[in-house]
Amino acid sequence: MASSFFVRDILNKWNLSQWIKNFEEEEIDEEGFLLLEEKEFIHLIPKVGPRTKFAHKHKELVKKQKTHSNDDKVATSSTASINATKSSSTNSMASTSVEKPLSEKRKHDMADANKPKKKQKSSAISRTTAMLDSEEKAEAKKIMQRVRSKLDEMPSTKLTDFLRSKIDMLDKDRKEMVGVFGKTGAGKSSLINTILGETKLLPSGNQGACTSVMIQVEANMTNDKYIAEIEFITVQDWNDELWSLQGKSCEKEDDDDKKMNVKDGDKDDDGKINALYGKEGLGKNVEELMDKKHFSKIPEFFSSHKKIVICDTGEELSRKIACFTVSDSNSDTFEQLYWPLVKCLTIKVPNSKDLLDHVVLVDLPGNGDCNKSRDEMWKSFVGNCSAVWIVSDISRAISEKESWEILDSTVTFFGPGGECRSISFICTKTDDIEESQKDNARSTILTRNERTKKKVREKFNKQKDVKKHFSDAEGLFKVFTVSSKKYNMEKQSGPDEKEMTEEWMNALNDTEIPHLQEFLRNLNDHHTRTSDYISGADGILSLIQAVRNSDMKYSKEEVRQDLEQRLNDNLKSIGQYMEKPRKIFDQCLSQGVQQSEHSCKKLMNEVIAPERISGSRYHKVLKCLCQNYGIYKPKGTSCRGNMNLNESLASCMRSFIDEEFTYFFPNDKCGPIKEKIENFTLDTKSLVKKHKSLSLHLTFLKTVGFS
Repeated sequence: MASSFFVRDILNKWNLSQWIKNFEEEEIDEEGFLLLEEKEFIHLIPKVGPRTKFAHKHKELVKKQKTHSNDDKVATSSTASINATKSSSTNSMASTSVEKPLSEKRKHDMADANKPKKKQKSSAISRTTAMLDSEEKAEAKKIMQRVRSKLDEMPSTKLTDFLRSKIDMLDKDRKEMVGVFGKTGAGKSSLINTILGETKLLPSGNQGACTSVMIQVEANMTNDKYIAEIEFITVQDWNDELWSLQGKSCEKEDDDDKKMNVKDGDKDDDGKINALYGKEGLGKNVEELMDKKHFSKIPEFFSSHKKIVICDTGEELSRKIACFTVSDSNSDTFEQLYWPLVKCLTIKVPNSKDLLDHVVLVDLPGNGDCNKSRDEMWKSFVGNCSAVWIVSDISRAISEKESWEILDSTVTFFGPGGECRSISFICTKTDDIEESQKDNARSTILTRNERTKKKVREKFNKQKDVKKHFSDAEGLFKVFTVSSKKYNMEKQSGPDEKEMTEEWMNALNDTEIPHLQEFLRNLNDHHTRTSDYISGADGILSLIQAVRNSDMKYSKEEVRQDLEQRLNDNLKSIGQYMEKPRKIFDQCLSQGVQQSEHSCKKLMNEVIAPERISGSRYHKVLKCLCQNYGIYKPKGTSCRGNMNLNESLASCMRSFIDEEFTYFFPNDKCGPIKEKIENFTLDTKSLVKKHKSLSLHLTFLKTVGFS
């Protein structure tokens, strides 16, 4: 059959599988697919709706191939080089020294690999599919693993240690992190489950209120099992927290506590004891509560190891880890819950490579945690988020303060100097409409969705604290109106894959779940990471072969001096440029310090001793601030109800430096400092022309970024 796997895979991915037969009958292969002209589309896809969508996606695909053409040439050359050295590099590494003469075969292979090919027929096309892309990377990994094993057999030297570290760095694939925020009941868990095609993976609202446990969801790249890795806080952390809880329970309550919500906070603290020990735990001392008998089902807690749970289905895994993620038990009898001890929980899902191969979804609570280790991890997660999703029920998307306050209170972590390049406000439960409107449901829902999107954007434009941290805040902000319930119903009752209709596809797209799935696919960006890996592997093999040349001492010294001079010139140029932002930051911070000194007492009193607080209330707030590293979080209040002494004292310096910091270190585009660093070059290309005998050394330098 002339239609290749590539054509079939693309049409399936675009939900156009019913037209595969037409492409097969016309004998359209991989190359022909990309060469198709618009006038030919009508014969292949006679229906207007699907044909319009195909034309749009085909145009984007062709454009993408042109954009990546230069990268493909590099990757193809690197692949050829690696394939040519499968046996030769392995054999050379089997010798007792990596400093023997370079074989003539390797020289010939490298020369052939770097010659321009007359026609790269399938190279650019094959990398458009994640499957072929992963196979190519897997092949390169096998080669590097063989080289690594040979290095491990050799004595430790500066060179062998350096090569080992470089090979290990190839496998450290930096993943894009998507932080998902939202209050309990907003539909976060249902949203993540639906996007991944899982019905019961993360616990949803009917399984009990979720806690401040952070849940990472990533792809299982090794097998088809569902895996959970539970990381606990340290034994010392829990011991310290118990002493703190005991101290609070011994304090006398007074009527003023109710006004300050301290009472609510105590209830939350009691909830931790109840969850782990039951009501009997409230009357026990710390020594009794730390007895190992209470932790018999989680021996990993005392051994400082992660607890691993492996299941065949997502539903089974969800059931087994519920005691680590859910704060309320549905059982009338006491059931031990371990969420107070969990630092972070990682779930690995099979069959999700197209969405999560290089992406991690992190279900995050709206604010940090009083436990120091959990709080530090929370801040680390938020600061590393490439994208932020704020989830809210559509019926309360505008009026509900909590969602907007989550955004406002976390922006200082993912904003200035962070990784965030996208903020999305996701309105859920869009299919919930009144009974009287169900006759014209689709029209009603779409109209409401568009109206809500407009209002959300208008409200976002008024968020001054958010916008000041991004030079193009409006450009990175997106709004989605989704329905997990509707999407799952359509998928379950949908037609056979060969009989997909335009009406059914429109119904799926109305839920906007496919848009979020596409968002994750784009974030995955398989091709770039594969070409980077292959390029890096080729550089390492080039260096291994290059160091075996021992008869070029004069040329090596000449090139070394030339490179050293270029390096010093570049560093001097960057150093001179950095004087400008250094002086600006120094001036801004000096002004901020002066302002802080003048305002220090006032700022502290606003947190520690606001109006109408005195006596025991004052001491309780002060004690809480000392115990929780300057943060007081009354239970029952919104994010803005929190008291943060550190943030208050630093606010003056932040206000003076924010604007300049955002200019020099924008995270939504390349800033002047990053641009200056990325323009750093040793111009190895010109050196290759001058010193051809050292081309392999220079190839390595190029692959590690010194182009």
